[in-house]
Amino acid sequence: MKLKRGKPEDVGVSPDRVSALVQRAQGWVETKIHPSLVMIAARKGTIFLDEAFGYLSPDNNSPPLNRDSLFPLASVSKLITATAAMILVEDGLLSLNRPVADYIPEFANEENNRVLVRHLLTHTSGIREENVIGRIKEEGVKWEDPFPFYWLVDNFETYLSLIFKTPISLAPDTVMAYADTNFDILGEIIQRVSGMSLANYFQDKIFQPLGMKSSCITVPEKMRQFVVTRPHTAPAYDFTLHAMDIPLGSMGVFSSAMDMAVFGQMFLNGGVYGNSRILSRSSTKAMTSNQIPGIEGRFRDEIIPEAEWGLGWSVHVNGKSWAYDEILLSQNAFCHGGTGGVFLWVDPVYEIVAVFFSVYLEILENERPNACTDLFINAVLSSIVDL
Repeated sequence: MKLKRGKPEDVGVSPDRVSALVQRAQGWVETKIHPSLVMIAARKGTIFLDEAFGYLSPDNNSPPLNRDSLFPLASVSKLITATAAMILVEDGLLSLNRPVADYIPEFANEENNRVLVRHLLTHTSGIREENVIGRIKEEGVKWEDPFPFYWLVDNFETYLSLIFKTPISLAPDTVMAYADTNFDILGEIIQRVSGMSLANYFQDKIFQPLGMKSSCITVPEKMRQFVVTRPHTAPAYDFTLHAMDIPLGSMGVFSSAMDMAVFGQMFLNGGVYGNSRILSRSSTKAMTSNQIPGIEGRFRDEIIPEAEWGLGWSVHVNGKSWAYDEILLSQNAFCHGGTGGVFLWVDPVYEIVAVFFSVYLEILENERPNACTDLFINAVLSSIVDL
C-alpha cells in the first residue's frame, strides 16, 4: 500500500474534527508555541491531514514553511539507523547477539565485552552519556548546553574513539538508559560491516527504494535554503546549524514530513512500500515489539518502572510508552520523537501513520518541551468515527 490523498470521510475520519485540529494548530503557531509546524496524518493509506504553518526561519524576510521543508530529525534518525542495522541482519552480515567488540575491536575491554549489538538498539548497553561527556571534557572541550555540535564537525573521529574508550557503568540488560552514543556506535558498525558510508548506505538501502528524495545525512548546499532553522534562543539551536556535516547514527538525518510518513507507512505495511521491500515482516515485528520486558528506564532524573522499547522504536504495550503515555494510543502503537520538536507515530490497530514536525521554544521545569504533540495524538485518534 502506498500513500495517496483523500478525504477524511473516505477512511472513517470526521472532517469536522480534522478542521478543528487544523484551527487549533494554527493557534499554536499564532501564540508562538510553535513558530513552524507541519502535520501529516494518514489512515488506511489515505492522507486526510497535510498542513504546514508558520515560517522557515526566524528572519523577518523568511519564506513561509511548506510541506516539503527539511527538518533535522534529531533522535528520529535512530529509526533510520535501526532499520539499516536490521537490513544487515537480514543479509546475514550482522548478528544482534554478538558482542559489539566483534565489529569494533577498539571497543573491547573487560566491562565492554559484555555489550551485545542488540543492547545498543534497546539502550540497555550500560553506556551512560554523562561518562562520555566527562571524557570529552577531559579533552579540553568547553561544555555547553546543548551539546557543542560545532566541535563534532572537526572532531568526529575523536568523538568515536572517546566513546569506544569509555567503560560501561551499568550491567547490560539491567536498565534502559537512553543514550545517543548507543546509536553512534551502531552507525559505525553499519559502516564497517557494509563497507559504505552511513550516508550512502541509507541512500541505497532505504531512501532511494522508498522514494524519500528529501532525506539525507549531508544536506547538499542547494538544499540548505529549505532547512528549517530555530530562533537563536530556542533549545538545540546550535544543533540545527552544525549537524549538517556529521554522520551521526543517533541524530544525523534531515528529512521532510512526507518522506517520514512514507517511512512510517512502510512499517505499517510490514516492511514493504509499493514494490520495494525494505525489511521482512518478522523484522518489523521484532523492531516494534517490546524487547526489554520488566526492565526499568532512566532518563535524566526520571525513572520509568518498565521502559518498553523495541529495536529502535519506543513501544506502547501496557498503556504507558517511555516516550508518550497518551491514553488513547493502542497497545500496539510505536513512535519516536526528537529534540527540537519532531515526532513520528504509527498505530497498527487504528491503521494510522502520523508526523508532527515542529519547532518548540521552551523547556519546562520537568525538562519536557513545551510542545503540543500529545494534543495532536489525542485529536487525531478522536477523529476516527467508524470504530
